[in-house]
Amino acid sequence: MAVSTLLTWGLPANAQFYAERAIDPNETILEYGSYRLSVQANGQPEPCDLVLFGYHSRRPGRWAQLTDTVLRIVPHRRHTLIGHKPGYMFHSESFYPDLLKDPNIRVELRAIESGQRTDILGIHFIGNQDRLHPKSLGVAEELLTWLNENPNVHLNVIGHVNGADGRKSRSFYRKASIRRAEVMVDWLTAHGIDPARLAPHGRGADALLFPDPIYAWQHEANRRVEIEVARY
Repeated sequence: MAVSTLLTWGLPANAQFYAERAIDPNETILEYGSYRLSVQANGQPEPCDLVLFGYHSRRPGRWAQLTDTVLRIVPHRRHTLIGHKPGYMFHSESFYPDLLKDPNIRVELRAIESGQRTDILGIHFIGNQDRLHPKSLGVAEELLTWLNENPNVHLNVIGHVNGADGRKSRSFYRKASIRRAEVMVDWLTAHGIDPARLAPHGRGADALLFPDPIYAWQHEANRRVEIEVARY
């Protein structure tokens, strides 16, 4: 019987991705394609809700109040891991499993404080446009959930564009990045967030994650949104 079947035996269908397998503390060797996923804050285990996009071909993996588990992850597929919990900063990271040097995936939660920043790497824009990529909507919905969980958070939403080739002026890139931040703000306010909590900004192409991008995913990562806690 497959591991996924064992995990969900006897559970309702909608609980499929909430099932988890506890880690054996004596287990030191993982099978190929397996990764330890753990959550902590200040060096101590701290459960939170996690969503892993790319875990399943049709829907993300979801875990409620997860502290640790072992995952079987498909290689050669980009994954985006989102973690959120009231009182803690939104967590977002993207990775290709086959490029990870360490089989341990650790989510480090940070208590919310003014000035903290996070790149929302799962939110991207279609190249040369200010439209959200359809594949970004799931991550946008998680950010929306986090904002609803933390109603006292006010954010600076900062847009970034690729511009690694420098073909356009800095003014062009800055305006384009501001527009992308505005699109993100518009989407969040259209889904119920008070506009007074969100302020759009743009950094143009001045803060590239990959100054010399080679792969398509690196260009995509440069076209990102960053959030900064303005007030809490």
